[in-house]
Amino acid sequence: MERDSIELRSVRTHVRGTPSLESQGEVNSEDQPAGFENIVSDNEGCPDGGRKAYSVLFGCFIGLISNLGVINSIGAVQAYVSEHQLKTVQTSTVAWVFSIYLALAYAIGLFIGPVFDRKGTKGLLICATILIFVGFIATANSTNVWQFILSLSICVGVGNALAMTPLVGVVNHWFFVKRGNATGIATSGGSVGGLAIPLMLRHLYPRYGFQWAIRILAFFCCGCMIIATILVDERVRKTKEEVEEDEAEETDHLSESASAITSEGEKNVGIADKLISIVKIVGVSMYSTIANLSFKSLKELKYTFLICGAFCGELSLILIVTYFATYAIAQGVSESTSYLLLTVWNATGILGRWVPGYFSDYLGKYNMNLLMITGLDICIFALWLPFGYSLTVLYVFASFGGFFSGSILSMLPACLGQISPVREFGERYGLLSAFLSIGNLVGVPIGAAIIGDGSQHNYDMFVVLVGVLCTFGIFFWAVSRYFIVGFKINVKV
Repeated sequence: MERDSIELRSVRTHVRGTPSLESQGEVNSEDQPAGFENIVSDNEGCPDGGRKAYSVLFGCFIGLISNLGVINSIGAVQAYVSEHQLKTVQTSTVAWVFSIYLALAYAIGLFIGPVFDRKGTKGLLICATILIFVGFIATANSTNVWQFILSLSICVGVGNALAMTPLVGVVNHWFFVKRGNATGIATSGGSVGGLAIPLMLRHLYPRYGFQWAIRILAFFCCGCMIIATILVDERVRKTKEEVEEDEAEETDHLSESASAITSEGEKNVGIADKLISIVKIVGVSMYSTIANLSFKSLKELKYTFLICGAFCGELSLILIVTYFATYAIAQGVSESTSYLLLTVWNATGILGRWVPGYFSDYLGKYNMNLLMITGLDICIFALWLPFGYSLTVLYVFASFGGFFSGSILSMLPACLGQISPVREFGERYGLLSAFLSIGNLVGVPIGAAIIGDGSQHNYDMFVVLVGVLCTFGIFFWAVSRYFIVGFKINVKV
């Protein structure tokens, strides 16, 4: 290789038989984004294509239809429940159902990341499928707040958490040069789900009622997750030596438990034994993560400010998708039309995930992400805030805002993967998810408190909050970029 080419070092990982990057030709530094120089490369053998890689990518896409798709369309459930089952309950109280759900969907990633790095995808996706299906079946029969918390918030939330890290993280195992485009394609499943689910519920609510609408949603999500479980597979895992090195920092009891689980994974065992193994290692991971929680990666300021930027951007997006439908209803729009607005938002979000992902491989992932978030901020302050009372403007905002918001979730894993070793991606993504969950937990109730009685002034203040959060997100992403390349503007990063 030339001197300015990226060195691809051999690593201690279990690698499936795939052609290496070197066998496909040199990877010249001119084709790579800045900021890779100090990153340990775990990408030897990364195929960046082929039947296996694309089947995994398709599985991630299908799985995220039910995972991120539910998150993106949660407003369709929130709006209906607020007007029917929980109509007599205060808005701020109802908000806790959905804030706990969103918080758990991200927070548990802190514990799932290490499990994914050690054990791979299969067991996690099987557990996630069961929890999501059971949770939605129970949600269909819920009539009060505590029942919704147990079924939707906890059961479905934990199921989403178990699936999110492997479905997002495994893309980095199979794609390196094309990682931005691949991540955009995978996460566009969230927009497809966000498009399909509100339309489906809009059709099912008046014809079959809430119970059967949610039951059908349960079977829909279950089918998607089964396909994902079959297709999605990891390419690398932490080696036995690396696992033992991690376990050395734990208590003797935890070391014995984790060692037994690690050796157990190498044997031919049944599905029940695999599920028990996953449950055990999740418990070990949770205990050891709390006892030996390491924030050493936060010493990298580019990672720290990436978390801050993602925190603000994610919170602004969650507030929009949660309350956009109720905002429209407050302007005199029918429930059916409010679901349609949410559908438009998610439909344009499909392009908003794929287009920047495609161009980010040429222009830089950070550059595209900053451009897209800036576009969303402009839409909030130039369209939604001054003209939100107009249904026409709401459609325009849903179209452009949905497009620009697409990168908030789709580009995040790609940007994180750019500054993180592959074998540490699960752990770093889990830590990032834990911070995002804090915003989701307190952000939705804060939004509900600001909306209050639903007056126009209160909704305007809510829109201002969303816009300010988006502005701070732009600032923090720019600072993270600065710690990679400084003040250089015309550089791919």
